[in-house]
This record gives sequence, structure tokens and C-alpha cells, in this order.
Amino acid sequence: MNWRLAKARLSALLHEATSPHVVAASWACGVAIGLSPFLGLHTALALVLSLALRLNKLDVLLGTLIVNPWTMAPYFLAAVSLGGRITGKPIPFLPELPPPASLWDRSFWQAQEAFLAPLLVNWLVGASTFAGAGGAVVYFSLRYFLARRRKARAAP
Repeated sequence: MNWRLAKARLSALLHEATSPHVVAASWACGVAIGLSPFLGLHTALALVLSLALRLNKLDVLLGTLIVNPWTMAPYFLAAVSLGGRITGKPIPFLPELPPPASLWDRSFWQAQEAFLAPLLVNWLVGASTFAGAGGAVVYFSLRYFLARRRKARAAP
């Protein structure tokens, strides 16, 4: 099998028949969803938005994979730090790890409200900011690249 022919056919099947706007919007939507603070809902959100906006479902789903188990820890720290800078709320740290038995006690979690509330606010603000910025960067850069590529292929 000729790999160049297979690659050309796959590329034509996936993207060449679609406008650069749709491909870029599909990837941007997926990346924005992947960077959003709605963990656990990424796949459902991607499918709903791709159907509602008539985007390429595969591209949207692939874009959501930008945040995965390998990138989650650094992304969470970056988003919480950015959220802290935007909101001005300090990032709380636990002085020590609680004993595992206390995790089942309701009063333990009620006592953690002072710790968890600023952390969640910073996460929501930071991740939402990254989602909007990431989606915009992906859209404009990918649309420019695809339009330029299509124009170069069309020129004799």
C-alpha cells in the first residue's frame, strides 16, 4: 500500500471538502471545551455543541483531548494561578495533609470551606480564561494556515 496515497485520501476525506472556517471552528470549539472548568462533561459538551453548531464531530472531540491525565496537573496549577492573579484572591494551601479517616467526616469538609471556596473560584476564572483564549488562538491560527494551504494548492 502506498502511504502517500492513503494519507492524501484521508486528508481529502477529513478536511479538504470542508471550508477552513469549519475545520478551524471545530478544533477551536474542542480546545475551548477541553480547557473549560467543566471536567467530566467535555465529551457531552463537545457532542452537543458540534451538533448545534454543525461542526465536524471528530475534530471537536479530538480538540477536547488537549487536557488529559498527563496534562491535568500542570494545567490545573496554571489555571488556579491565573485565576488568583485575576481575582486577587490568594491561593490557599493546606498546612498538612489530613488523616484519611477524617475524609469521611462531614464536619471536616464543612471546615474546609475557607480553603476550597477561593480555590474553586480561582479555578473557574482561570480555566474559563484559558478556554476563551485557547479557542481564539486555535481558531485564528488554524484558519489562517488552512486558507493559506488551500490557496497554495490551488495556484498553478
